[in-house]
Amino acid sequence: MMPSLSFAKPIRILAGLLLITLMSPATFALPEDREKPVQVNAQRMEWHNQRQQGVYSGDVVATQGELRLEAATLTLYRGTNGELTRALAEAGGELAYMRDLPNLDEPEVEAWAESIDYHPAEDKIILIGQARLVQGEDSFRGHRLTYNLTTQDLEAEQAETGESRIEVILTPKRSNGN
Repeated sequence: MMPSLSFAKPIRILAGLLLITLMSPATFALPEDREKPVQVNAQRMEWHNQRQQGVYSGDVVATQGELRLEAATLTLYRGTNGELTRALAEAGGELAYMRDLPNLDEPEVEAWAESIDYHPAEDKIILIGQARLVQGEDSFRGHRLTYNLTTQDLEAEQAETGESRIEVILTPKRSNGN
């Protein structure tokens, strides 16, 4: 009689290791997206080597991991190691758009404004002009919104003319019936 070979235990161990690997912070560490290359599609581009600055125009779409920027004009600034230090998206009539998933535990962040100024080292976005930010069911409107993607701190301001006030909608989290 041949001994029975049991693959159940090794398969369970491999499945467990795979699950741990897939669920580990290193796999889902979205802030690590900042280490990924920036891809830009546009109709026109100018590169200023001395300033390490690229100016893109015409239906611009830029992505870096989960981050997506859409604008009429986008100016990208690079640091000494080639890393993205700033992205300035300007609408040119329409509103510029940004989407990011800063953390797997939270809904994605979407933002619209005449100007979106993104500072990756600080994980901060500054929205100016008809600014709107939505995360899940919460939304914020104002002339100027400053939002930290990591801490989720937000500062909202009305225009200096005082024509419109800020609007904030905060939705309570739903319980799961527990």
